[in-house]
Amino acid sequence: MQELEPTWGRAAAVWWLIFWRSLLGAVLLGAAIGFVFGLVATLLGVSASVVRNVASILGAVIGLLWAIVVVRMALRKRYRDFRIALVPR
Repeated sequence: MQELEPTWGRAAAVWWLIFWRSLLGAVLLGAAIGFVFGLVATLLGVSASVVRNVASILGAVIGLLWAIVVVRMALRKRYRDFRIALVPR
């Protein structure tokens, strides 16, 4: 298997995919899950400070899990002139 140099352009292509998909997914998932959690917690009478604290932790966990999904997407994607391959040593 021929290896290509990890040029700045290739690195930027991978970074850009990870960056924008992570940002967009985190915002959308965070908004949707935060809304549902906040609504349910408020209806159950949970205080606003507890809702904020739990929502912050929940958002961080969801963001980390989403980031793993995005990295997997980046590994599976076929870029214009390359793809990322995991090969054994």
